[in-house]
Amino acid sequence: MISPDLPITKSTEDTLNRGSFAKSLAKTISQYSFSSSFTIGLYGEWGSGKTSLVNMVLESVEDIDKNAVIVRFNPWLCSDPKQLITQFFKQMATAIKLKKPSAEKAWKLIDQYADIFDAASLIPGAGPIVAAVGKVLAKRANKRVEQRSKNLQESKDQIINKMIEENLKIIVSIDDIDRLSEEEIISVFQLVKALADFPNTVYILAFDYDVVVHALSKVQHGDGKEYLEKIIQVPFEIPAPNLANIHDAFFSKLNSILGDIPEERWAKTIWAELFQFGLQKYIKSIRDVIRYTNVFLLKYELLKDETDPVDLLGLTSLQVFEPSVYSKLPSYKDTLCGSNYDYSYERQKADEEKVKQAISLLMPNDGTIANWEAANNILGILFPRMKTATGLSYSIGRNYSKRDFFINNNIAVPECFDRYFALALENDAIPTTAIKRLIYESNENELNEGIIQLYEEGKIIRLLEEKEAYANREHSVVIPTERASLIITALTRNWSSFEVDDRGFFSIPFVWRLRFCVDPLLKAMDLISRFSCIRSVFEDKNVQPSTLALLLQDFETQLGRFTEHASSRDDAIFSLEEVLELEAIFKSRAVDAIDSGAALRQHQGLNFLWLLGQIDADFVANKKKLLVSDDVSLVKVVSYCTSRGTMAAKMVEKTRNVNRETIGEFIDVNEAYRRIKGFSVTSQFFSLPKDDQMNAIAFILITERTPSVPIMENCIAEDAIVKALNQLEKESVNE
Repeated sequence: MISPDLPITKSTEDTLNRGSFAKSLAKTISQYSFSSSFTIGLYGEWGSGKTSLVNMVLESVEDIDKNAVIVRFNPWLCSDPKQLITQFFKQMATAIKLKKPSAEKAWKLIDQYADIFDAASLIPGAGPIVAAVGKVLAKRANKRVEQRSKNLQESKDQIINKMIEENLKIIVSIDDIDRLSEEEIISVFQLVKALADFPNTVYILAFDYDVVVHALSKVQHGDGKEYLEKIIQVPFEIPAPNLANIHDAFFSKLNSILGDIPEERWAKTIWAELFQFGLQKYIKSIRDVIRYTNVFLLKYELLKDETDPVDLLGLTSLQVFEPSVYSKLPSYKDTLCGSNYDYSYERQKADEEKVKQAISLLMPNDGTIANWEAANNILGILFPRMKTATGLSYSIGRNYSKRDFFINNNIAVPECFDRYFALALENDAIPTTAIKRLIYESNENELNEGIIQLYEEGKIIRLLEEKEAYANREHSVVIPTERASLIITALTRNWSSFEVDDRGFFSIPFVWRLRFCVDPLLKAMDLISRFSCIRSVFEDKNVQPSTLALLLQDFETQLGRFTEHASSRDDAIFSLEEVLELEAIFKSRAVDAIDSGAALRQHQGLNFLWLLGQIDADFVANKKKLLVSDDVSLVKVVSYCTSRGTMAAKMVEKTRNVNRETIGEFIDVNEAYRRIKGFSVTSQFFSLPKDDQMNAIAFILITERTPSVPIMENCIAEDAIVKALNQLEKESVNE
C-alpha cells in the first residue's frame, strides 16, 4: 500500500522510539501554571519528524489533562499575513467553545478580539504591534475601528481575567513555521509575543531554527537569534533519528511489500551488499523510507514476476536518490549488460576502458551526484560488467551467468534490461508465469498449442532460450522426467514447421537451438529413461527425418563420429550401441520419406541427406539422380543446396548462397539451369512456397552472371532476387 508522506498522529505508530520523550514533555506542560504564556520551541530540519513529535505530545496531554483546550493552528490555511492573526483567535475561540461550553464569556471575548483585527484589515509587518495598529488606524480606519483599537489592551485584559476566572488551560501548537513566507514568520512570532500572551497558555512551536532566525534577522537588524531567545523559554533540538530505528522501519515496510517471496527468488547476499555499500547511505529519515518504498511498490506491483526483486530494489535507489544517473542508464544498455570476459586480453582491456568512459559520463564530478561512492557501488553490483571499472572488490557482487540471469530476469541481461525502465515487458518477452506453466504444468495439448502460438507471435527463439536456461540451471526446480519427455516430444514434432531467419553476424544458428534444449533435458533423466524418450521420438511419425538428423548428428559428434575430431566426449549422452540403434531407425524413416515423396513436400525436407550419406553413401548416391525427375523436385533440390547469409559492404545485406557443386551431385548444373529457367515462367512455379521461388531465382541469377560482374563466389543479395522475382511475376500476369 502506498504511504502518504504524512506525520504520524498517535504514539502507537511511533517507529523511532520518541514516545517516551513526548510523554515527558506532555507531563511538564500539563503541570505548568503561570500568569503569562509559556513557549516551547522544537527545532529540527525538514523531514526530522517535528510534526509527528508534536502530535504525540498533544495526544499525551489529552490523556493526562482531559480539561486542557488543544488548539492545532495551521498558518498555511491563511492566504496572507492579514488573515493569520484573525484566524488564529477565531480558531482559539472555537476550540474553547467546543471543549468548555460553560466558558462562554471567555470564548466570546476572544472572538470579539479577532474582529478588531479583521475590521482593521491590519497585521503589523514589524515593530511593536500596538504602535503599528495605532499608526495605520489613524490614517485609514473609520471611527468604529478607532474606538475598538483604543480598547485593544482593555479587550486583552478582559480575556486574561476571564481565562483566570474560568481556570482555562490552553495548549497551542503551530507547526511548519519555517515553510511560511518571511512576512508570515514574523507575524507568527509577534502574535505569540504580544497579542496572545495569555495566562496558563503553552505554545509549542515547531520549525527549522536556521530558517526562522534568518527571517527574523531581516527585521531585527541582523540579530534574529537574540529576538528568538526572548520568545522561546524552552528550546529543544530534535536529535537526528537513530539510523538503526529508521532502517528497521525501512525493512518492515519492504517486508510488507515483498511478502513471502520464495527463497530461490531472493538473492540474500546481493541484497546485503546493495544495502551495505549503497542503499543505506541514502536512507537517513522516515521521509526517505516513504519516498523510496512508494516508488518501489508501484514498480514491483507492475512487474513483480518479471524482474528480480533485489535488482529492482537497487535500481529504485538510483531512481529516487540519483535521478541524474538513473535517467542516463537506458542510453548505456550495450555497455552495462552482459559480461566483460573475453578470450582476448587486448579486447578485454579495451572493453574495460569503454566501461570506465561510460561511468565518467554517467556520474560526472559536477555536483549532480548525491553520493558518488554509493551510486558507483550500486552500479558495480547490479551490472557485473561494470565491476572492475567501478573498483569494486572481487569478493563483492556476482559473476555474470547468462542462463541464471536470464531465468531470474536480472537487469544485466540485455533481453530483460528495458522492462526495468519501461515497466512493461519487451515485445518478444514471454511472461514468467507462462513459461513456468509450459515447463511444469501444461498437458500435452496445452504445451503443443502454447509452442505454436508463441511461434506465430514471433517468440519461438525467446521460448527456446527460456527452456534451455531452465534445463541448464543448477539451482532451479528439477524438471521431472515425464515433463522433460513431454517437452522434447512437443519441440521435435513442431520443429520442421519453424521458419526462422537467423541471419546476422552475432546470431546463433537456429538449428543449434534444438540440441541446446534437448541435451540438458536428456541429461536430467536417468540412463534408461533418456534412451526410451529419444527412441520414441525417432519412431514418432509426426517427427520429420530432417529433425531427427539434427539430433542424431549431435549424438554422433559427441562420440567423435562424422567429424574431424574423432574422439568421444566424456559427457556423451548415449553409448555407441545406442547411437547405432538410432541410426537404423533414422535411415528407415529417411528412406520412407524419399520413396514416398514426403521429403519433397516438406519445408527443408531434404536436410537429412548429408547425414544419411555419411551412414549409407551408396544409397544416397543412387537416390540423388531420382530426386530430380521433375521440375518441382529439382527446385526442392536447389533449395536444399541453398543457404541464407549476411554480407557487410557499404551496408549490411541479406544474401542467398547457392552451392552449385552440391547441385552437381544430383544433376548437371547447366541442365538444371535450363530446366529451372523454363519452369520459372509457369504458373506452377508461382504456386511453390515463396522460399523455394527465391532459391530458384538465386540459382538462375548466379548462373547467368557475366565475367564483367564482380563474382561473390555463389552469393547474391536478396534485394536482387526479389526484384527479378517480382518482374517475372508481373510478366506472367500480363501474359
